[in-house]
Amino acid sequence: QLVADYPRYVWQVMSGFRTRHEQGFANMRDRDIAPYVNTDDSLYVLDLANGRLRPQYTLLRAEGHRVYGVDYVNRPQHTKTDIAYKIARLLYNWKLDQSIKKVTPHTLTCGDVGLLPFPDNRFDLVTSVAAFEHFLDVPSVVAELYRVLRPGGVVWASIHLFTSPTGGHNVSFTQFPLRTLPKGVDAWDHLRKRRLSFHVPLNEWRKHQYLEGFERHFEVLNHYCAMREGDELLTREIEAELSSYTRDELTCGAFVIVARKAS
Repeated sequence: QLVADYPRYVWQVMSGFRTRHEQGFANMRDRDIAPYVNTDDSLYVLDLANGRLRPQYTLLRAEGHRVYGVDYVNRPQHTKTDIAYKIARLLYNWKLDQSIKKVTPHTLTCGDVGLLPFPDNRFDLVTSVAAFEHFLDVPSVVAELYRVLRPGGVVWASIHLFTSPTGGHNVSFTQFPLRTLPKGVDAWDHLRKRRLSFHVPLNEWRKHQYLEGFERHFEVLNHYCAMREGDELLTREIEAELSSYTRDELTCGAFVIVARKAS
């Protein structure tokens, strides 16, 4: 199934679908942080685990912010995968406003999100999209974010919850939200029989764990489900089998946390 998704992924990049999807996250972020951060200023922003495509990093730079990206994938490499993503980034940037050409040079760092290579009180904003679910030591990451944020700084994180239908990251990465399952695959297989293997690191944290982790260091200003999926897949039988999870957990594909460091 994952291999079969790649042609659709390429089409989504070329058609601008991916750009519009990522712009939707950027619009949500701007709306959520507006009461706490003046986005008209040029902010120091950390894009945590920026990813190979670097969509939010690119969008934030296009807005004129001073953006730093940190991710292990920022290490210069010349594999076939890296070349493919370089082409994808060119296509992605081509779909963006031309202002991207006028902002500051790249500031990408290869580093550990649990041991950030930045000084204390450096950033006005930390942003993260679909990355926290991959961090195997979430408390260390949250503590590091507290250290590098200035007093009054804000974290905006959208987390792909493990409890969602696509939380195992082994069904499809091209449907937002998930609409169809591959033939022979059970809904929420990763919470039930686990017939499908996982292909990426996953911490398997639940919503309440993330909230408790952030509340140890930050004031949580808001939290909500930004994208739902799987309502039509959640039968009474499955809901009874997964009764230790709430319906909210099982159908929330993107969980947003907005948190602030005390002034």
